[in-house]
Amino acid sequence: MTDLQIQPGGMIGAMILMVEEPEVMQAFLEKSIEASLKQIALLEQAVGKYVDILSIAHDFGDNRGVTIGADLWRKIYKPYYKQYFEGWKKITDMKINLHSCGSIASILGDLIECGVQVVNPIQTSAADMDAASLKAWFGDDVIFWGGAYDAQLIARSDTYEEVYRKVFDNMKTLGAGGNYIFGGVHNLPGDMSEAHLKAMIDAYRDARDY
Repeated sequence: MTDLQIQPGGMIGAMILMVEEPEVMQAFLEKSIEASLKQIALLEQAVGKYVDILSIAHDFGDNRGVTIGADLWRKIYKPYYKQYFEGWKKITDMKINLHSCGSIASILGDLIECGVQVVNPIQTSAADMDAASLKAWFGDDVIFWGGAYDAQLIARSDTYEEVYRKVFDNMKTLGAGGNYIFGGVHNLPGDMSEAHLKAMIDAYRDARDY
């Protein structure tokens, strides 16, 4: 028998490390940044002159809020994201797009401070993620990508007119003054009706001149 404790892997293991052994998680993030910046340098060399936006994905939120809580996120992740994005901008002009699902409103200002320039998918069904609030709080500081068709808010029984209005209103709100890229929230459902798809496209055509 030894005193060695084996931590479970994956998301659960990472969350345990953040609380019980934060220095281990911080050392892991340091190594991750080092490796990722080397990859970005290779991407810049290969395709940088052709590409405007480079995306990374880290789902910090669920429907209720930041999964580990905003305070723990700031303690563990924020210093490393700031370091990461500062290094990124020294390597390439490709804009930083962060894909993060769920409710990230409570840390979106922090992410922008770290260097995020584009955020996706704008899950308007999550807490504090309604289009009007996000635009009022952060519309001058970040590009919103998505948010038009949220399958958690749009029922399969919704009519063409109901879907059209929701998509149109979200586009007009998020796109007011610019800083918006049209898109749905996550992938469109596989069983999405033809009427819903047509409503989404029609709303885009009518609302895109903002």
